Amino acid sequence: MVYLTRKTTRGQQYWYLVKSFKFNGRVEKVQHYIGPEKPDDDEQGRLKAVYGPELELAAVERMVKASADMFRTPYLDLKALKGLQRLKFLRRAMKRLQPPAALARESQRLELQAVHGNLLLTSEPLAREQTEAILLHDRAPAGVPLTRVLEILALRRLHHEAGERVARLDRRTILKMHQELREGQGDGGLLRQESASLPGSAFVPPPPVLVEDELEALLEWWHEPSPLHPFERAALFHHRLLQLRPFTAGNGLVARLLLEGMYARAGLPAPLWQREDRSSYLSALVAGDRGDRGRLISGFWKMYRQQHYAGVRGELDVLPAEPRQAHLEAF
Repeated sequence: MVYLTRKTTRGQQYWYLVKSFKFNGRVEKVQHYIGPEKPDDDEQGRLKAVYGPELELAAVERMVKASADMFRTPYLDLKALKGLQRLKFLRRAMKRLQPPAALARESQRLELQAVHGNLLLTSEPLAREQTEAILLHDRAPAGVPLTRVLEILALRRLHHEAGERVARLDRRTILKMHQELREGQGDGGLLRQESASLPGSAFVPPPPVLVEDELEALLEWWHEPSPLHPFERAALFHHRLLQLRPFTAGNGLVARLLLEGMYARAGLPAPLWQREDRSSYLSALVAGDRGDRGRLISGFWKMYRQQHYAGVRGELDVLPAEPRQAHLEAF
């Protein structure tokens, strides 16, 4: 919380606004000097409204600096790692500071963007108006088959559950997600039994007889300790899963839902894909197919940074103008 405190040096009083926060089990503080005179109650309220967001950002930056050095990676540079950590801590602050009604509205907005964005990267994207009709108005648009409506409703549900699903990620989890997405289409939850190809890439997915073993190997890799940032590991997992192409259809939707869940487990918001991201997304995956992990991860980072630009940069406008005060918060 942000509170007023006094310090006395050689008989002289100095008044500060202080924000306390917990990080790595320790209580930390950031402060802003007010002056030698104690402000009255009205002035205190005004000062907290003016300087509270700045103190929140100062606390975030303190945590960013301490946490970004924890990762050892040949892929993302320190600036990118700090951007990801900044976004993570700002997201926590936003959840704590926003009034419940505003938080619910923001959650609905991001839900629509995440679901529609996932669809935009498919070969048959829907218009935004069609997605809105299904998600916001419970109406099936003309010309959209029932199986597609069910797919979008499943995407919304799985968007909210992705973090929990990834927490217990195994082969059964992935098959169950695919089954829910492909309801009524006959192939849900079934590994492919035929050869596959990756359009636009020279990489050849493994034959059907090896898909299950390769999927288990990927999951084993995921659960191993790693010095990489979770964002990097999520991109690598996402790419490898798409290389395996474990299902006849729906691979991209499942892989992007898992990516959302991995971000959520790391405290990061979901990707907000745009139509113009499709080319960059495919280019990053093709770079990964050539064995260029650096270009794969940097490609994903550039798209994600643009999608969450204000949060990555730590801009003041990201925080509510009049944050609610809370007790000592644990990050």
